[in-house]
Amino acid sequence: MSMEEAGILEQLQEPQFKASKSDRILLEYIRTHVDAVPHTAIAHLAAESGVGEATITRFVKKMGFSSLQAFKLALARELTETSHRYIINNNIEAGETALETGRKLLDVNIGTLEKTLAALDEGVIERCAELMRQAKRLQFIGLGNSGFIALDSAYKFYRIGMESTGLDNGHSMMIMAALARAGDVLVAVSHSGHSPEVMKAVQLARENGAAVIAITANRKSPLCTAADLVVPYQAEETMLETGSISVKIAQFFIMDLIYTQIVKEIPEAAVENKKRTAQAVNRLQQ
Repeated sequence: MSMEEAGILEQLQEPQFKASKSDRILLEYIRTHVDAVPHTAIAHLAAESGVGEATITRFVKKMGFSSLQAFKLALARELTETSHRYIINNNIEAGETALETGRKLLDVNIGTLEKTLAALDEGVIERCAELMRQAKRLQFIGLGNSGFIALDSAYKFYRIGMESTGLDNGHSMMIMAALARAGDVLVAVSHSGHSPEVMKAVQLARENGAAVIAITANRKSPLCTAADLVVPYQAEETMLETGSISVKIAQFFIMDLIYTQIVKEIPEAAVENKKRTAQAVNRLQQ
C-alpha cells in the first residue's frame, strides 16, 4: 500500500515514515487544526505550528506528495469523503439510528477500559500513589481536553486534603514550573505526549527538582522519556473525534485508580477531610 493509499488522516495518526521532532510538532498541529490546514498558506502554517517552511516542504514529501498544494487538495478531498461516509469514526454511519450508535460507542468505551487495565504494568499505580501521597504539592497540567482532566483531578485530590492545583494553559504551567521545587509532583496529562507547552513545563519543573508522572497514550513520546513514572492508557481517536469520550474515560480511569489507591492507604484521613470539605461547602447554602 502506498502512502497516499493509506490516507492522510490515517498517516497523521501513525506516519509511515520516521518522523523527526519537527515532523511530530507539525503532525500535532495538523491533527488539531485539520479542517483549517487545506486553506492555510505555508507562511501562516509555519508561524502557527512553530516549524520552518523547509520542514513543511520536506514533511509533505515524506507523506508522499510533490508539494504542499497537492497535500492540501488531497486532505480537503479526504475530509469531504470521510464526512459524507461516516460520523465520528469508520464504525458509525450517518444513516444509522441513535440506539445503534449508542451500542457501538458502548462497545468502544468498554474495550478502551479493558485494554487500558490489561496494559498497566504491575505496581505502577501503587508507585504513583506513594509518590503523590508523599508530595508537598501536586500540580496537574494538560492542554485542551487533557486540561479538563487536569482541573478535575486537582479538585478531586484537593477534597481529601492534598495540596493540589490544576492548570490548563501554557503561561500558568511555566509560572508553576519556575516555582517548582524538590518534593513537588507534577502530573502531566497529554494524549500524544508531544504537546510543546506541556513538555516545556515538564522540563523546567524537573530542572527545579520536581518529580513527574506522565498520563499518556503514547509510550514512545518525549513526555514518557522525561517522566519518572509513566501510566499509559489504550485509546485512539480519529480526526473527527478529537477529544472523544473514550480518551476522556481512559484518562479519568487512570486518575480514579490512583485516587482510589491513595484513599485505600489513608482511609481515615481521606474520609475526615472529605467530610470537612463537604461541610464547608454546605455552609454556603445556609
